[in-house]
Amino acid sequence: MRDRSHQRLLVFLPPRLDVGGRSQFASGTVVPYVALSGRESTRGEAPVALLPKAGAVDLVFDSSDVFITAIEAPKLSEGRLRMALPNILEDRLLAEATDCHFAFNVPRGGSGTTTIAAQPKMPVAVIDRGILTRALDVITAAGFKVRAAYSEIYTVPAPAAGVLSVRVDRGRGIARSATHDGFAFDLADDAVPPALALAVRQLGVKRIQVFGRDGPRMNALAKPLNVQIDVSAQEADPASTETGVSLLQGTFAQGGMIGGFVGSSKLSLSSRAVRVPLLWIAAGALVAIVGMNAYNLKLESEEKFIRSQMETNFRSTFPEVTTVADTMVQTKQKLSELRSRAGIPSANDFSVLNARTAVLLSAAPLGSVAGMEYRDGGLKVKFKQGVADNAGLQNTLRSAAVQQGLAIRFEPDGSARITAAGV
Repeated sequence: MRDRSHQRLLVFLPPRLDVGGRSQFASGTVVPYVALSGRESTRGEAPVALLPKAGAVDLVFDSSDVFITAIEAPKLSEGRLRMALPNILEDRLLAEATDCHFAFNVPRGGSGTTTIAAQPKMPVAVIDRGILTRALDVITAAGFKVRAAYSEIYTVPAPAAGVLSVRVDRGRGIARSATHDGFAFDLADDAVPPALALAVRQLGVKRIQVFGRDGPRMNALAKPLNVQIDVSAQEADPASTETGVSLLQGTFAQGGMIGGFVGSSKLSLSSRAVRVPLLWIAAGALVAIVGMNAYNLKLESEEKFIRSQMETNFRSTFPEVTTVADTMVQTKQKLSELRSRAGIPSANDFSVLNARTAVLLSAAPLGSVAGMEYRDGGLKVKFKQGVADNAGLQNTLRSAAVQQGLAIRFEPDGSARITAAGV
């Protein structure tokens, strides 16, 4: 299997390498790959330890394992921005921000220190730190040099006017609906994927460019979707991967100072050579600790002042309230009362919530909903037996809920409770 050397190897990693399943991904795990040599490409499957030789390897993660979004680029340096991202995106993540690794591309024509108005939105990719670490460890131990790591949506071209690119393999497809956005769908022989049908309508798609081993199966969808299907002989588009957000940034940057220091097999330093640097490190750590404590005291003082101002403003605005326990909660309650009196619907009113939920459930399989019930400012959606147990569907609905301004929580009984986000 490894008698020929290729310029580049795209390795498609299995999805959901969560905490309970990390040990399953090892050198013996069979993975699909695409080997590139000039303009030629070959595809196949092999255990990680027996993958073809290559000058460099690209790790392609399943789209369900990489969360991609776009934010307004704050006026911060690259280093400060990297530290701020966990707080900025915390409300959009399904996992703890401390367990995630963040990567981003500075918008073209701008830099990390430009103003928000001077540059477009900045794409950010988020992945579980344990998944990325395990994948890099296994691939590196197999003797490969990792060039880049990114989401599967970047293996196909970004959409052009009237053209949508998808990749289909093993009955599952991914579509790249924007430069840094996409969605997954399941390909069945007797039904049009709802997510794909919705994308065709919303994007005005006239032609679908298909990559992947199961590409010919898409021909059956040409008539129902009323589009032209062009099946490519390629498994993926190598040029498109260069436009993606590479996950190998920050502590995972290849060839960085720390990586080169630790990875050196001929490291030999005398105590005299390291004494001065260690003293400087200790002094720097001491200054940092003192500074952090002083900064925390300042923040606590500012917090008390802000809370006092909030309570003062609340009492002046709503003088009829005699007891103030939580200004944020009570303010929301009062604003909701004022909206109701003025005839303005709130985000958790039935009419508003029902309309947003209808759009959200368009991503679910047809006929999967068994019933709905509105109670206490939320909708309880009952799915048919076995539908809500699909982890892929749950991730799809959670991602779609964020875009609709909704929060969705799946219950043990197979139902889901949908409420307005932040309510």
